[in-house]
Amino acid sequence: MRVGLNLLYLIPGVVGGTETYAVSLLRAIARVDSRNEYFAFVPREAAKLDLPTAPNFTRVVCNLRASRRPARYAWEQAVLPLQLLSRRVDLLHSLAYVGPLIAGCPHVVTIHDVNFAALRDSMPAGRRRWLRLMVGGVARTARHVIAVSEFSRSEILKHLGATPERVSVVHEAVETAVPADEPSWEDLAAAHGVRKPYVLAFSSRSAHKNLPRLIESFAAAGASLPHLLVLVGHLPPDASIRAAIHRLGLGNRVVVTGYVPSAHVRPLLRHADLFVSPSLYEGFGLSVLEAQAERVAVACSRVGSLPEVAGEGAVYFDPRSADDMGAVVRRALLDAGLREKLVCQGLENLTRFSWDEAARQTVAIYESQAPY
Repeated sequence: MRVGLNLLYLIPGVVGGTETYAVSLLRAIARVDSRNEYFAFVPREAAKLDLPTAPNFTRVVCNLRASRRPARYAWEQAVLPLQLLSRRVDLLHSLAYVGPLIAGCPHVVTIHDVNFAALRDSMPAGRRRWLRLMVGGVARTARHVIAVSEFSRSEILKHLGATPERVSVVHEAVETAVPADEPSWEDLAAAHGVRKPYVLAFSSRSAHKNLPRLIESFAAAGASLPHLLVLVGHLPPDASIRAAIHRLGLGNRVVVTGYVPSAHVRPLLRHADLFVSPSLYEGFGLSVLEAQAERVAVACSRVGSLPEVAGEGAVYFDPRSADDMGAVVRRALLDAGLREKLVCQGLENLTRFSWDEAARQTVAIYESQAPY
C-alpha cells in the first residue's frame, strides 16, 4: 500500500504538539512497518525536518510556505489531490485537523482537539468559523478519524458530526531517547536565567493555557517558599501576563524563557521540583507524560483529557480557581513524600503509552480503510 502523509501544516518549532505527534509517530511507523510505502508531503519550511530515512519513506517538498495559511489551504484542496494521483497513493493520512475534502482516495485524519468549538472565547470569531467549516467538513468526509484521547473522541462526536464507528482513539506517547546534545545544568541555568528550586510550566500564545490564573495562584502559594516559577515558551501576544507579574510583585520570582531548543526542554523539566499544567482544555496533554518521564511530580487541572492521561501520577485542581490551584501546588511543594509518591506513580502510568503501539494501531487503521 502507498500511503500519503499530509504534513503541509508543519512549521518546525512553531506548531508545537502537532509537530511532536507527527515526528514521533512517523519514526515509530518506520520501526514497525517495512511493508507499506510512505510519501510525506511537507512545505518548504519543513524541507529538513527530521523524518525517517527508511527506504520505504519518501519526502516530497511542496513549493509552498505553510506560514501563508490561505495558500496552504488552497494547495491542500486543489494541488495535493493531484500529487496523490500522480504518485498512485492508495490512502492519505492528514496528521493535523484538516486536509482535502475530496482527496481522490480514502482519507484518514487526526483531529487532536476541538478547542475552537468548546472554548468560544479563545480565538477570533472569523478563525473559529473557518476551523469549524474545514475541520467539520473533513470529519464528515474522511473515511476515518483518529482521536488522541477518549476525551477528544467525545468532543469530535459532540461538535463535528462524525459517526461513532468512524472515530478511533490512538493515544500519543513520550519519546524516551536522550538527545545527544543535551546541555549541562550549569549551561542550562546560564542560558535561561534559572536557579533551583523552581516550579515549571509551559507557556503558550493560546489563552486556554490559563497562565494568568497560574501566576495569581503562585503569588499566594509561593509567598513563603524559595521557588521560582519558570514559564517555558512564548507568552500570549498581549501584555497581560507581564502586567500580572508586575502587579503581583513577582518580577524576581517568575522567569519567562521564550523559545527553548528542544534539547533543553527535558533537562529543564528534570531539574524542577514540580510541573504544573493549569490548562482549561487539552486534547491529550503530552507535557504531563514528558514530566513523568523525567521523574518530576505533576500537578494539573482536572478538566479535558488530563485526568485520562496523567492517571494516578498527578494531583489535581480546579483550573478556574486560583485558590484551589495555589493550595494544591503549595501542598505538593511542602510535602517531599507526596512528590516522591507522584514520581513513582507517574513512572507506572507511562507504561500505558507507547509510540510503537500507536504506530501499529495507526497502520492497522490504514489497512482497514485501504481500497482493497
